[in-house]
Amino acid sequence: MSTSDVLLLKVIREALCSADRTSSRLSALPSLLGWFQEKIGGQRASLISSKDDGSYRVWCSRDSDGKKIKKAAGAISHHAFQQGCKKEEPTLFSDVHLDRRFRTSSETEGVARSRWILVIPIAVSGEPTALYLDSRFGSSHASTKDDPDAALILSLIELIVDLELKREDVPGSEQPANSSQKPAEKPARIPESPPRTVESHFGEFTSFSAVLAVTLAELRKIALTKLPVFIEGESGTGKELLARAIHQESGRKGPMVVLHCGSITESLIEIELFGNEKGAFTDAETERPGLIENASTGTLLLDAVDECSPALQASLLRFLESGVYRRVAGEEERVADVRIVACSGVVGDDSNIRDDLYYRLAGFRAWLPPLRERPEDALMIVERGLSAATAHTPTLLPDAQALLLSHSWPGNGWEAIHLASRINASGHEIVDGTLVLELLGKQSTGQTSADPGIREVLTLAEREVILRALDGADGNKSVACKTLGISRRTLYRRMRKHGIPLKGSTREGS
Repeated sequence: MSTSDVLLLKVIREALCSADRTSSRLSALPSLLGWFQEKIGGQRASLISSKDDGSYRVWCSRDSDGKKIKKAAGAISHHAFQQGCKKEEPTLFSDVHLDRRFRTSSETEGVARSRWILVIPIAVSGEPTALYLDSRFGSSHASTKDDPDAALILSLIELIVDLELKREDVPGSEQPANSSQKPAEKPARIPESPPRTVESHFGEFTSFSAVLAVTLAELRKIALTKLPVFIEGESGTGKELLARAIHQESGRKGPMVVLHCGSITESLIEIELFGNEKGAFTDAETERPGLIENASTGTLLLDAVDECSPALQASLLRFLESGVYRRVAGEEERVADVRIVACSGVVGDDSNIRDDLYYRLAGFRAWLPPLRERPEDALMIVERGLSAATAHTPTLLPDAQALLLSHSWPGNGWEAIHLASRINASGHEIVDGTLVLELLGKQSTGQTSADPGIREVLTLAEREVILRALDGADGNKSVACKTLGISRRTLYRRMRKHGIPLKGSTREGS
């Protein structure tokens, strides 16, 4: 008999053989769950039911060490659970770390997210119930389909949970007084919407991203020092705007001077950086200060530092090592009182920046995620662009806002700015999703309803905008209905459609 057969017999014996029937049934669940966890290879496993009030009942849970998961209900993706329970067979969700729909209520931005989720529905009466397994690593290739052992274990779990639910439905039925086994982990409410988005301000830089909220908080402290800052991010993510915010918050009296590293001619490097004395070269009729001198008591921004030529990198390195410089043809050593901020659109092995120069520039590293990872910021940029309209400010309808939140923004901030300009130029005072699709160049008006890809985007977008409305109304559904321009009945129907719990910890409107 194999080890797996021995384990199978053990868990079956625990489920069926004990004097206290209720206690024995429930005490067998962790072993049954553990069998599935080993079979599938998940880091975490839970047996959960969804209650009518929007909370989860956690019958049992196991982490990678076989211990109970703390606050297991908060580690459940409501979207994955709802979608998985709609089907009769196990549902595997892959690459869920790339999809915002699979966020959990306890999840914070910046942490490692699950890469796959497996939901195995349990056929019981009353509450939707499922085995929920996930992992932050690799992918799950294990299958329980046509596996007789898995079918047997599932049948036992179904029997135990179904008997317990029916026992609870009998009036006056209570847990045996001599039983120390709890029927399930304490149900925990899940919030109606994702963790609240906080608007963060740093100088003139504004963001709704939780990841950037941490970065901006650290930059507020760093800004008051002379520590060099290295900002990384794709083109159009706001690197120069963040650099100006650092300068604004630094309290330095001098100006911020920008050196576009990729456009400087090698023969003019020393002159541009350090300046020159009178007569240093032909036509040098007067002395001329360089960029470093112009930025005295201020900030020197090295824009596109990844495009620096080797000669420019060498000159910058010599200056950063000593902090002093000489004008071309000058004899006087000058001490520079300047803050260095560098911006790069290329990171890692693809960058041609010398290691010694990089580590002198990177006193503090700031990463600006692309707008596809912070769509709320993209919507903010568009709304600001619309408010700058010379005539009436166009109004974005909810479906238009939702589409903007669902767009991937390959052009980042510049794409959002140009979209706002096209909306203003269109002359429309009311902007709906159809117009947004047209201006994004994705679909013409006459084809929108016929394209299944667009319908999928609209479904995702609708869920996003409902969550934003509830979030902005602190969960008050009456206020959310006014914001969305729909009835309370319609709101409830849409919430059920998108797997948004109707009840939770937020307050109800009258």
